[in-house]
Amino acid sequence: MSKLDIATLLVGLSGAAAVTTGAALLHPAAGWVCGGSFALVWSYRTARAAAQKGQ
Repeated sequence: MSKLDIATLLVGLSGAAAVTTGAALLHPAAGWVCGGSFALVWSYRTARAAAQKGQ
């Protein structure tokens, strides 16, 4: 994993955390929905990347 990959990962995680925190400040349930949505998208994309790497 290169430094650019690590930087991209950290920026993505901090961005997701910032959006989730902002949504939670508006309404606590919105924070949970937003965080769960990020988790589902992350899981889907990771599974697709792993499946393509295995081919």
